[in-house]
Amino acid sequence: MRRLRFAASLVVVVTFAIAGGCKKSDPPTVLQPEDLVPSDLSFDPNEILDPGSFTDTQTIGAIDVQSFLERGPYNRASFLSTYQSNGVRAVDAIISSATKYGINPLVFLVRAEVDQGLVGAQYYPFPPSRVEYVFGCGCGAGGGAPCDPALAGFDKQVDCLGRKLSTSLAEIAANGATAGGWAPNQMSTTVDGQSVTPADASTAALYQYDPRVGTSQNGNWLFWNIWQEYALFLSYDGPIGNPQTSGGWIGDPCTNDAACAVPDGFCATNFPGGMCTVACTDQCPLGDDRPASFCADFGSQGGFCLPVCNPTVAGSCRDGYVCQSIAELGGDAGSENGCAQSM
Repeated sequence: MRRLRFAASLVVVVTFAIAGGCKKSDPPTVLQPEDLVPSDLSFDPNEILDPGSFTDTQTIGAIDVQSFLERGPYNRASFLSTYQSNGVRAVDAIISSATKYGINPLVFLVRAEVDQGLVGAQYYPFPPSRVEYVFGCGCGAGGGAPCDPALAGFDKQVDCLGRKLSTSLAEIAANGATAGGWAPNQMSTTVDGQSVTPADASTAALYQYDPRVGTSQNGNWLFWNIWQEYALFLSYDGPIGNPQTSGGWIGDPCTNDAACAVPDGFCATNFPGGMCTVACTDQCPLGDDRPASFCADFGSQGGFCLPVCNPTVAGSCRDGYVCQSIAELGGDAGSENGCAQSM
């Protein structure tokens, strides 16, 4: 893999486990009946979600998310369609974190439903911890100590989830595995006793977050099943223009060259979370509905494409990157605002 060095100066917890054969004593669930209907597709525990879809931040936008919350697969509005926390709308929290950490907005919607049934909730649910600490960030594993009020709010929980998933991708890119030992093409055992060999970094990251294959009401099976439900409703079948590949564009996170759909592109794995780029001497590739990029001057190493950003917009670069003025390479060389590795 090629490497670049840039020279510029990501409650109550409801338990869903079901004892085998005890249908009459099934515990209550925060999920909707539609969530539990098995997909017609075949579930593969070794690939929960492909890398391109996992990191696709271009296909599903704010309008799509808000429309989904106003009338999704449950044929009614979710309370999240109007909910705000710390002055931030739910849709804005999702899109901001998706952009900041390079994670598909749909991942946040699915996790909010899987973890606490929030997308399917018509009204603000109780206890409040289901919303304010939906992903458990700031709360101890044992549940005895009070949760950290600094992390209360759907917006802060969404940011925390994005950071966790992005960190897992970065750990895989840097070390080959997550902190919990989940790695592509390496067999591990889940907490529910099943052997799994993640096919890719995105699947490994999902097992790092929830190390269970799961059943019809929990674990990564449930994430996969609700993903199919939501993707079908949104007619989402992968990144725009290249649904059958990993789909990473210039600036997107990656773990290997195959994860980058840029013509002649590669993954700069020594950048935070990996970064898809391509060598250039003047212009950078263009793609339908793909973000703009420019040819950045890396000195003696030549030129490489970086994503254009807006320094006045918070979160316009992924976690680990800052928006700064960078020298361009080419006939009209000047400078451009681009996302570069923070020092």
